[in-house]
Amino acid sequence: MTELQIQDNDAGQTLEKYLQKALPALPRSLMFKAVRNKKIKVNRKRCEVRQMLQAGDIVQLFLPPDVLEQEAFVPNDRPLRVVWEDDDLMVLYKPRGLLSQKDQPGKQDDMNSRLRTLLWKRGIWNPETDRSFRPSVAHRLDRNTSGLVLAGKTAAGARKAAEMIRQGNLEKEYLTTVEGVVDRPQELRLFLKKEGTKALVRDTPEDGWLHADMDIEPVGHAGNNTVIRVHLLTGRFHQIRASMAHIGHPLAGDVKYGGQPGQPYSLEACRLCFDGHCIEMPQK
Repeated sequence: MTELQIQDNDAGQTLEKYLQKALPALPRSLMFKAVRNKKIKVNRKRCEVRQMLQAGDIVQLFLPPDVLEQEAFVPNDRPLRVVWEDDDLMVLYKPRGLLSQKDQPGKQDDMNSRLRTLLWKRGIWNPETDRSFRPSVAHRLDRNTSGLVLAGKTAAGARKAAEMIRQGNLEKEYLTTVEGVVDRPQELRLFLKKEGTKALVRDTPEDGWLHADMDIEPVGHAGNNTVIRVHLLTGRFHQIRASMAHIGHPLAGDVKYGGQPGQPYSLEACRLCFDGHCIEMPQK
């Protein structure tokens, strides 16, 4: 028999959701059967899968060891730059070339592993007791995009960040350099569809295509190129890169979307606004 004590970060969710996250090797069908047969109990009593868990509850599991396995936490001591934080949320800087989250099994350097290591060292998160909650960035930046990302330090922070994103209350701005002269602000209201590893863009709606909205403003010039600020209104796959190429101004160096070969393209998330805060990218 294995006992799991519910901590603050695991409280406030149903038993079903907790077990699905805490024990990914436990089949859902076996979980329901074990609850019916009293092989899973809460506080030594019969329970229901929709039962809400509270901090301090004890979940008893009379199950084979192979379904109780959890992915091991492997510390990642690579540096992580914290730009802003409060009790529940963090704004972090992601450098170009670093993944937001790992894209293969096993140990890998990414923002999430660096974040978890930092919070583990601070004593804010404990992988041994916070079984269902793993701190993570709330939204992703592409590998070759740098800049600001929001993350939840606690389960409450993660829920708050997810709700802000769902309601469209996380405002994001980017800086990039595009080919050609952009001489005036523009409101781009386009439609995008992912196809393979690229995004296709069109001017008019069609089934299967998603709204791709953003505002752009020129802020400087560099030779025949223009530095623009992008206020992103929707977060689609490769939206900025594909949209700028669609209007004839691909990101400088973005050969995938028609840019001329040269230096790699630069795209930086420079500003995040949420819950009364506006966080700017600090000077490097």
